[in-house]
Amino acid sequence: MSVQSSQPFRAGRRAAWLQYSALLTAFLLIVAGGYLGFRAFATAPDLSVLNLYALAVVAGVASFFSPCAFPLLPGYLSAYYLAGQTENDDQPAVSRGLGLGLAAALGVMSFTLILGVIIAILGTGIGESLSISSAEPSQFVRVFRGLVGVVLLTLGIGQLAGWNLKPGFVDAFTYRTRPRRDGGRGPARSMYLYGLGYNAAGIGCTGPILAGLMVFALSSGGFVSALTAFGVFALTMGTLMLVISGLVAASRQTLITRLKAATPKIKTGASVLLILVGLFNIYTSYNLELFQRVLFP
Repeated sequence: MSVQSSQPFRAGRRAAWLQYSALLTAFLLIVAGGYLGFRAFATAPDLSVLNLYALAVVAGVASFFSPCAFPLLPGYLSAYYLAGQTENDDQPAVSRGLGLGLAAALGVMSFTLILGVIIAILGTGIGESLSISSAEPSQFVRVFRGLVGVVLLTLGIGQLAGWNLKPGFVDAFTYRTRPRRDGGRGPARSMYLYGLGYNAAGIGCTGPILAGLMVFALSSGGFVSALTAFGVFALTMGTLMLVISGLVAASRQTLITRLKAATPKIKTGASVLLILVGLFNIYTSYNLELFQRVLFP
């Protein structure tokens, strides 16, 4: 490669990294802002002054960026990147990213619906009992967070080491959910499952917040108001996942278009992210006092 021909290539690399850095900064700012929003929500002395539906939006933002869930967002970057690797390169980047983002958003909203139905049937007390920040944290949620951590850790190590996971149920699950080019099983299914798992992992914060919202809605307006507030809450969480997905799609397109040679390094980085997030979930499930002291107000 001549000096003249290498200069545009280097300029393209610099531009790609600058674009990626800007998108990553925007992502981090959104996460930081969302977490500060959660703290403001959790420490507010009285939220009853808000309109019911404004409160539902605020509660949805607080749930999405709660300390129970947002540590999994780096894992979402990894999941999105790996799912996008199997997508058709002829498909426009915008529609590709939108499709995967919608799938993840539907996963988030699906679990919210499941949790809402459980709270409606068993009462708001069941949602409040799922808290991990109370004086008596939910043991079920602690164990569940630990299991999520083990799964993420295993996936990260296996991906980094190039393992071929062959145990029966793992292999069957992987076969049923893995992305396929033939259209039989698209990466959208994988992203839907990740969205479902993201919200499930945040149940220790989402449950009490949703239960509190339902109590307020029922006391102020009855069943119809509660149902509408629940819809606003779920839609808020799904929209936030879609926004995050849009940023991930843009950053991935920037890197893959300009820096195809860096794909193995990006995949390695994704594996490391999965390992770190898995270790974080495992450790904080055991040392819940540290988790509460650092991340909760």
